Amino acid sequence: MKTSICITWVAGSGKSAVSDELKRLGYSSHGIEEWYGLFAMVHKETWKISDTFDNDNQEWVKQHRWICDKNKLQKLIDDNPQKIAFYCWIASNIDELLPLFDKVFLLKANEKILSERLTTRTSNDFGRTPEVQKWVFSWKEERENDMCKKGAIIIDANNNLEKVVAEILKQSN
Repeated sequence: MKTSICITWVAGSGKSAVSDELKRLGYSSHGIEEWYGLFAMVHKETWKISDTFDNDNQEWVKQHRWICDKNKLQKLIDDNPQKIAFYCWIASNIDELLPLFDKVFLLKANEKILSERLTTRTSNDFGRTPEVQKWVFSWKEERENDMCKKGAIIIDANNNLEKVVAEILKQSN
């Protein structure tokens, strides 16, 4: 029996770092950047796909949603030959995608840690500005509580990477 595990949460929580570490340890792990065509940035009102991004502009960010194609994600999960596979991502339509997974881990970090990571990271520019960070933090706690009600397992992402990955692996069995 195959097990599919979702590792998720806000920008800066450590999804990409966790995915890279799981791969280093020999696990099947997929980070969001690997899936060309699986995700699209769409305008909230028109649903038109945007081919440009302005992640430093808070108003632009608030007007768009990062949407995952459920059918493509299901195919990716179905086609994975490994006994256990980790999928590290976030999408605005996460609620409709959660049933595709056997377990969901939510990487929870405090605002200070998230702000430091977002401000200094070089792999992605989302959340770099204080305005966008403030917006993310405005809904973070409410959505975390909602995710817990839906069965997400909280992982303390304030810890170092090795501890975070060890806890995920421990709770994956």
